[in-house]
Amino acid sequence: MGRFGYLFQDIRKNVSVIATIAITSVGIIACSSDTTTAPYNGQTSCMGTPEFQQNYMNLFYLYIDKDKYLRNPESYLGKVDTEALLEKGIPWDYHDIYYMYAQMNDPYTYYVDPSLSMSLVKSWTSSEQKLDAGFVLDSAYIPEKFVVKKVIETSPADRAGIKAGDEIVEIEGVAPKSNIVFNRLSEALEDDVVTYTIRRDSTNLTIPVKIAPYNTPTVELSFKDSIPVIKVSEFAEHTSNDSGTYGEFIRYLHATENYKTTIIDLRNNGGGDISQCIAMAQALLPKGDTAIGILSMLADTVHKKQTSKTTYYINDRDGLFKDRYFVFLANENTASCSEIMIAGVVSNKKYPIVGSTTYGKGIGQRSFLTQSYSLVSITNMKTIDKQGNTYHKYGIVPDFAILDDAVAINKAVALAKDHNYVRVAGYGTTNTGHFAKAALEPDTMSGFFHFSEEYTPEIKLKY
Repeated sequence: MGRFGYLFQDIRKNVSVIATIAITSVGIIACSSDTTTAPYNGQTSCMGTPEFQQNYMNLFYLYIDKDKYLRNPESYLGKVDTEALLEKGIPWDYHDIYYMYAQMNDPYTYYVDPSLSMSLVKSWTSSEQKLDAGFVLDSAYIPEKFVVKKVIETSPADRAGIKAGDEIVEIEGVAPKSNIVFNRLSEALEDDVVTYTIRRDSTNLTIPVKIAPYNTPTVELSFKDSIPVIKVSEFAEHTSNDSGTYGEFIRYLHATENYKTTIIDLRNNGGGDISQCIAMAQALLPKGDTAIGILSMLADTVHKKQTSKTTYYINDRDGLFKDRYFVFLANENTASCSEIMIAGVVSNKKYPIVGSTTYGKGIGQRSFLTQSYSLVSITNMKTIDKQGNTYHKYGIVPDFAILDDAVAINKAVALAKDHNYVRVAGYGTTNTGHFAKAALEPDTMSGFFHFSEEYTPEIKLKY
């Protein structure tokens, strides 16, 4: 779990994890027409395949809009063009399940059959993986010199001992005379060993680097007019840091601990692991502050009904950086976990936001593998702030609406230097249209069949 894992151990008890789950209902003899009571007995033959029955139960117990959009099981059987789906490579015994999930209203509730699911699982919890040595050259290097600007944490180069500032003078005994030669000499496959000769403090060292996949970082630190800017690209459990995005974030906050203000850039961050973003918000808040509330739909298999629970994440200790002043950068692609972090902090501390209204995704998904190793994502969570308000569908409004990125960062710097502005803006009042599959108003339209690339998505985890 890493050095900072203890801070979100409790969170993990209340959020979804990658696991195989089985939800069954006991004591019902046949399919029921009563949509308030679980219609399937896991031990009784009924309509549809066992996988269909299991997924109907998943939706019945977990889907947050089940009462609006989930109909009786027979409504989903035999309704699709089997030949068309076979042409798409979908096995015939999963057609009814795909159709059923397509009838749910939001695009984040979906099903991926076993022929596609396993190749997507890693993307749930990990940042992008790369296969190279794992260092970045200084873009301002002296011509014909190759100086390492940055070494990615836990990358092959990091493990081998290459450091920022090292000058690479040879690769496999050959001096690189140009970028083209450097890149050709550096090409390698997994488990290959590339030998670099580097110059460090007037001494040449030979360092063999074994090439292996590594997770890329999700947080970057830069400076703008002497103000730290921490950019978070996503929230992932597995990154270049043992504690994921949270660990990277805390590391850079410690590295800038002598600064009174910091800009947090969440522009174009579409979300990720909920445990990471809540823990990051809590690190900026004092003891007693409520970071966020999560309304979750749960299975009551005893009474064969869906039930709900609201969990508020309240700091039981002071966050390490509660006294620093922060300015947030956001835009229309700031979504999900990014919005949780922003809402959790600014609803307490009233720090300013610069940019444009955020995406407005205040819902989260329970994501798991079924017994057949199909991948399922079901919207079963909704966020509320400490006042019980939600930004879902409407987004978080900036205090300073600035679309130009350069102008926005300059305004954020000015606010950070002044570090006195108190947020006055709130949540949006215009529906973004992101949460009905056709993005129409009203977005409570009945479900419809819409088979498209949403069934082979680039998976984003939970929030």
